[in-house]
Amino acid sequence: MLVKNSVPPFQINDDRFDRMIAEVEDYAIIVLDKAGIISSWNRGAENIKGYRAEEIIGKSFRIFYPVEDQETKLPDILLEQARTVGKATHEGWRVKKNGARFWGNITITAIHADNGEVEGFVKVTRDLTERKMLDDKLSNYVEQLHVKNDELQRSEEKYHKMVSELQGYAIILLDKDGNIQDWNKGAEKVKGYSPEEILGKNFRVFYTIEDKESDLPGRLLQQAIAWGTITHEGWRIRKDGSRFWANVVVTTLRSDNGDILGFSKVTKDLTDQKIAQDRLNVVAEELRQANDDLKKSEERYHKMISEVQDYAILLLDTNGIIQNWNTGAEYIKGYKESEIVGRSFKVFYTPQDVADQLPDRLLQQAARNGRAMHEGWRVRKDGSKFWGSIVITALHNNEGAIIGYSKVTRDLTEKKKIDDELRFNAAELEKKNKELQRLNTELSSYAYVVSHDLKEPVRKIQVFASRQREPDKPLEQVLVYSEKISGSAARMQKLMEDLLAYSQLEQGTEFFTEVDLHKIVYMAWNDLELIVQEKCAQIYVADLPVISGISFQLIQIFLNLLSNAIKFSRENIPPVVRVTCRLVTKEDTGIVFDQAESEMYYEISVVDNGIGFDEQHKQKIFEVFHRLNKTTSNGSGIGLAIVRRVMANHHGYVTAQSTFGEGSAFRLFFPMK
Repeated sequence: MLVKNSVPPFQINDDRFDRMIAEVEDYAIIVLDKAGIISSWNRGAENIKGYRAEEIIGKSFRIFYPVEDQETKLPDILLEQARTVGKATHEGWRVKKNGARFWGNITITAIHADNGEVEGFVKVTRDLTERKMLDDKLSNYVEQLHVKNDELQRSEEKYHKMVSELQGYAIILLDKDGNIQDWNKGAEKVKGYSPEEILGKNFRVFYTIEDKESDLPGRLLQQAIAWGTITHEGWRIRKDGSRFWANVVVTTLRSDNGDILGFSKVTKDLTDQKIAQDRLNVVAEELRQANDDLKKSEERYHKMISEVQDYAILLLDTNGIIQNWNTGAEYIKGYKESEIVGRSFKVFYTPQDVADQLPDRLLQQAARNGRAMHEGWRVRKDGSKFWGSIVITALHNNEGAIIGYSKVTRDLTEKKKIDDELRFNAAELEKKNKELQRLNTELSSYAYVVSHDLKEPVRKIQVFASRQREPDKPLEQVLVYSEKISGSAARMQKLMEDLLAYSQLEQGTEFFTEVDLHKIVYMAWNDLELIVQEKCAQIYVADLPVISGISFQLIQIFLNLLSNAIKFSRENIPPVVRVTCRLVTKEDTGIVFDQAESEMYYEISVVDNGIGFDEQHKQKIFEVFHRLNKTTSNGSGIGLAIVRRVMANHHGYVTAQSTFGEGSAFRLFFPMK
């Protein structure tokens, strides 16, 4: 049933209502005489078809049909069908004034005189090339149908027939105890019962066993009594025992003195989304049929708008000053009508939005395009914020001049919170999953150390200690065994020290400070003094930057890289290490960043002339306990893992390149902040 949901509850005359129908832009509403000649034309018809009223009134509606439809006499067939059975519906290509085609959904309904003769037709056309617009309207129309349930008992015969024929929704009338009193065809289609099978039974028959045990039906009726209306979604049962997912709205019906008469129950089957489009066509047809009834129900209409709680419906003048206020507006925004009428609607916007002139731009957009839509934070009377979805529509007089605006607001705060929480939880879950994967990898590596790297030195200590106790062993042999035992013990100690160092490399162990990398490199080189002298190693260091970091962790980087460069040198060739720096963009790094910390990076290169390694292992060498060169026994396999961990702590990256037998190059990328 068509309800004038864009007009706030104030008295209007028939002329104002006619203007409202003329202003409808999303439907072409045309009155035809018996021969199909156009006698009335609204703004929606002008928008959809392109003709002004003075250009088209008096012409045949056949002008909108393409040549092929005219040749098959489709327009005449539709008129004859409407004349014979009361109405005709059709979808197909239609033609605008400029010759362009659009896909139209049309309904032609016969208008009967008191003696039953057809005296003309009403033709309603919708442009389905913009289905999204109609989808948005559907929820609004359905909501308006819900709030009119309390008037269903007093509706005239024509209205009852409309509800009875509505198949897209199960519309049921219950008494105070939930027993079914009335049943439409939509209920029969959705639930599977005929009226004879279900009238007089309790509506609990539609609920699952578990819902009955928890007394969900009874609780819904109690909530409807307390709040006026209640919405619920859940599984329901058809006659054949099958389940369907239903959206249910139960509304309390009261007499004029407030006594409970019963309940209206509207059920929507959401298990098949295709039904929604069919239902839209039915609703549109019922809206057209209800036009005459609306002219006689202004008082009921205004009361309905006034009591709507899920939508704030306002009337603004041309300057955005509030002229009218409904219950929904009071419920959502917190102001009573006496507190807000006469004030600017800018009071609902945040100070930043007002400074950015958002309210003014929305009015200008509505004036220019007919309406404006927006979602964002709005402010209640108590200063709290809610996420509002608003539609502002320009209202025009007969001359086309703007006389004000209607503004409809819906509170979507809960939906906004859920959407934001889902996005945040997804990001946090992904982060925790990656951390768990890293910990699992390290745990496997620790297990390997316990089962292999630590077990082997222990085994050697046991073997050589046992051999020392063998009788008649010469002192020289005992000393050899002692040296082997000491070497194994030293190996175990070194491994445990490296494990401890690695486990302590957590970001935030101390505050970041300004660190001169030039000094850090020479401090690490000096710590390696003995092996440097032994190998006759040389180092060349270019100018290095000052960065924000943790000193002792950065020393660990260069200790491990320089130590490896010296340790894995070629036989009889003194090791040479070159440390250089350059500034690069994140694109120049060649790294695929999950989330880049900076647009620019310091690239610190540590290049040696050692034995190198196989390029296929350039990623594995950074794993915990993976040795760079397994032929050398004096490494724990933790050094390069420490380098990668420290770089991660500093929001940086490390890469490795090598030519086997010629040397290696490690590149450290520190974000420039």
